[in-house]
Amino acid sequence: MPYGFTHFACRRVLVPVFGLLVCSSVAAAPVLDIGGLGDLNDRDAAALAGDSSPLHPASAAALNADAFAGRVDKNVTLSERAAAILDRTTIGGYGEHEFLWGEGETAHFRNHRYVIFVYSQISKRISTATEIEFEFAGSPLKRDGSLVPGEVLLEFSVVDFEINPAFVLRAGVVLMPVGTFNLRHDSPTRDLGPRPIAYTTIVPTTWFESGVGLLGKLDLGDGHRLTYEAYTVNGLDARIIDGFGLRPARGSHHEDNNNDQAVTGRLAWSPALGYELGFSGYSGEYNQRGGRVVLGNLDFMARNGPLEVIGEAVIANIDPGFVEGFAPSSPSNSRARVPEGMFGFYAQLNYHFRVSPLWRLLPPDLEDSVLTAVLRYGGKDTDTGNFSADGDARRLTLGLNYRPIEAFVWKFDFQWNSHGVDAKRGAPEFWQSGFWDHRKGGALPDRLAFSVAYLF
Repeated sequence: MPYGFTHFACRRVLVPVFGLLVCSSVAAAPVLDIGGLGDLNDRDAAALAGDSSPLHPASAAALNADAFAGRVDKNVTLSERAAAILDRTTIGGYGEHEFLWGEGETAHFRNHRYVIFVYSQISKRISTATEIEFEFAGSPLKRDGSLVPGEVLLEFSVVDFEINPAFVLRAGVVLMPVGTFNLRHDSPTRDLGPRPIAYTTIVPTTWFESGVGLLGKLDLGDGHRLTYEAYTVNGLDARIIDGFGLRPARGSHHEDNNNDQAVTGRLAWSPALGYELGFSGYSGEYNQRGGRVVLGNLDFMARNGPLEVIGEAVIANIDPGFVEGFAPSSPSNSRARVPEGMFGFYAQLNYHFRVSPLWRLLPPDLEDSVLTAVLRYGGKDTDTGNFSADGDARRLTLGLNYRPIEAFVWKFDFQWNSHGVDAKRGAPEFWQSGFWDHRKGGALPDRLAFSVAYLF
């Protein structure tokens, strides 16, 4: 997880590791026993006491000027330059491997993600961080019996110049600060494997763009904190499609389809440890006719002891237009109508616990392991002006995961889905009988997901 985000990205506490914020278990987990539940808050407070600068957790120790000068000396060899940065550069990352089974698909394993983080403290005020992702084992990738190019992405690559904690200049490939899920999407920190359907389409996680901007934090006293991020970026193009949302329209790292750079930002308020409320948005032209996309997003998180509630809602307003404006020979010029409105949401309840009778049977080094029960409900409507099977969907997910340590998790998820029926009938909600009926747009329990994720 790229640094620069608040400490609420995981259940308990984030600690600095190679300039990135990762979860750490620092004391006993909540215990489920006959006497009742334990509490996470004391552990959180104790852990956070040592976190004086979550924005830039890397050490700011003075660097050796002579050693740095050696790196740019034209007379030194490449290996000598590499050796000069080993003391301030760290490599880490995470992986995710899955087994999926669902109606209408063949049960299969897939190596979903392998991500490498690189962080370097160039000087006291200047640092750089990069995230490189290999999806489905990179290249080559086998599809329908043939080997085709896989996917290797530079999802995050920035250089930061810190004036002070409240004012940091950033340039590079940034994660778009629209909501929290896109900022905190790393698999080992999430309690469910599948992502919310609205936050793979309307907010197309992982959404990254090339740009420049500011970020910072302001401590307001009495435990109150404000954090912000604001950038100008290339922005979306005209491939905005019902069913897929904004995902095909994500911007390019080397070009823009118009002269209007988009703006995006998020402001978050934390009144106390374990609570956060965020507002974020995006505005930018998507075509060469002045058509604009405007997004607004609300996110929240509240944690009390072993209980945690998180959620988000996003709304999009899009000027009328068509999928066009690409090179004349491009198949992307479908001239399909661009949806003029979108809406999506999810709400999730997490309950972290241990079962004392069973935990006594575990080896001593696993006594702090934690189980988490998860319930999430969410939906998307990628064209609020029309119902459709692809654009209208609801999903109910039940999950259980086990963390022997905070950096490693086994996840079990079970999904129920519903979808729009026709132009007059949208996706049934889970409390409606049609949600459970194939004939009315619903589905029986249709996907089982088992996954393992880990930080290293």
